[in-house]
Amino acid sequence: MSVAADTAQRRGRKIPLRLGKLQPLLFIAPFIAVLAAFHFYTYYVGVKMSFTDAQSINPGEWIGVSNYVEVLTDDPDFWAAIRHTIYFTVGGLLTQIPGALILAVILNGIAGRLRGVLRTSYYIPVLINTVVAALIFRMMFNRDTGLINWTLGRLGLPNNTNWLYDSAYSVPLMVAVAFWQWVGYHMVYLLASLQAIDPQVYEVAKLDGASPLRVLFQITIPLLRPALTFVSVTSAIGCLQVFEYPFLLFPNAGYGPGKAAMTAIPFIYRNAFSSQFRYGYAAAAGWIVFFMILAVSLLQLRVLGLSQAEDL
Repeated sequence: MSVAADTAQRRGRKIPLRLGKLQPLLFIAPFIAVLAAFHFYTYYVGVKMSFTDAQSINPGEWIGVSNYVEVLTDDPDFWAAIRHTIYFTVGGLLTQIPGALILAVILNGIAGRLRGVLRTSYYIPVLINTVVAALIFRMMFNRDTGLINWTLGRLGLPNNTNWLYDSAYSVPLMVAVAFWQWVGYHMVYLLASLQAIDPQVYEVAKLDGASPLRVLFQITIPLLRPALTFVSVTSAIGCLQVFEYPFLLFPNAGYGPGKAAMTAIPFIYRNAFSSQFRYGYAAAAGWIVFFMILAVSLLQLRVLGLSQAEDL
């Protein structure tokens, strides 16, 4: 074989190899194109708008970081909304994750069809629209016609609590709705991870005389670390972006009694659509909340240790 023919043959072998590496990119190219058109471009517009005084149909003029300075230093409602968001997020994490873990451990110890029935029943609230869930709890906690006060009255307990108009109950009510709707979602992930653990690990621990509590904290929870990290991060992101609960659970839409239920996203909505249509100001607040959510997520990954090399 001549040198020219050998070179052509080797070149012929390289071309399919290069095309093969490009094939995955070709498959995802339509998705990337849609993402660029409907996400990246809107991100760009949002960033640009946050540096302007855009209001209503007026595109506004460039004002630099004035919107960011005003949000951070001259708007007490923003920091009140952040506090309420943090309260709701902490409450959600402290109830949903332990509740999901307890349910997963209980269901993991149940065999047969009963496990499937219970798993389905716990997961059903996840399938209910968030708007519907908020309206259901709004009716349940109504002072005059709600199921909660009626039940308390039947039990001989005080039944005249005005749940929806008392600021002390605003965040706890939202935490209760979120727990009812989302604990089953987290439970499914934790249960799947529990079922993937080798039963021999528990048999060895049993032979060593380990107590159930010690098995839970020294075997089960460490082995569930990736799943716990996932449900913790997704739960925190969802709580930090809560909108439907404060907007629909209370008669004063988006605020609650004395603005006690106004969280970050309703604050942005108020400034963008229901106040003075300050789009630039709302965009700046939105980006501040975005970076707060990003920081919380990175902190969770760091603390829970999922980013360590042995987990990759």
